[in-house]
Amino acid sequence: MSEQKTVIITAASRGIGGACSRMLAAKGWRVVLMSTSQDCETLAAELGGFARRGSVTDTADLAALVDLAMEKTGRVDAVVANTGHGPGLSDVKVGPAYGPDSPGHLLDIDDADWYAALDMYVMNVIRLARLVTPIMMRQGGGAIVAVSSKIAVEPKATYPTSVLRLGLHAFAKLYADRYGRAGIRMNCLLPGLVENWPVPDAALQALPLGRAVKLNEIAETVAFLVSDAAGGVTGQSILVDGGSARGVR
Repeated sequence: MSEQKTVIITAASRGIGGACSRMLAAKGWRVVLMSTSQDCETLAAELGGFARRGSVTDTADLAALVDLAMEKTGRVDAVVANTGHGPGLSDVKVGPAYGPDSPGHLLDIDDADWYAALDMYVMNVIRLARLVTPIMMRQGGGAIVAVSSKIAVEPKATYPTSVLRLGLHAFAKLYADRYGRAGIRMNCLLPGLVENWPVPDAALQALPLGRAVKLNEIAETVAFLVSDAAGGVTGQSILVDGGSARGVR
């Protein structure tokens, strides 16, 4: 088995997933990528890694991704469980935040969308953890980073189903408690407004930094969390949001 470490990254073709793929490859990791488009294959070829197309909501696709990593590299040292936005998005942009006149369609979101969001935001990480934990235990350790969202801790009508991500954060804590003695860590990373999304100037000016978070800043944080330098960090929900979250935790 090669000593070069292997990281699995999902939703890896562009945005946060793409930035993490490039950053970790540059730091010497072998990358095994998945996305729903062929872009992950193109990126993997560029980075000297491996890829397959698939969906984070499909258990068979996740299993095939882990099998690919084992077949090609013989190991899985880290997972970056990235994903897109789930269903149930609102077109709310402005309006009163509270009370009976606030906009949105919270109670119009049907059960199917809630369950689909649960698959997208929570179950993909649980399913990946089931697949890679036995491998990491045999290897003597590993790290999982679940990419969540600042919206999980400061709910907004724009992304109502993201409240389910709080369940992911609780799962990460339970997982960290259970598998820490095996040398396996799990943390959640919570981006705020990121540069690859169109952000109104007014929203940017409301941020303490006065700008969106850069993709490479997200990727550097992920690279730290999967590294040995973060060996004492587990079970945490880490905001990378330019200081926009108002609560003190």
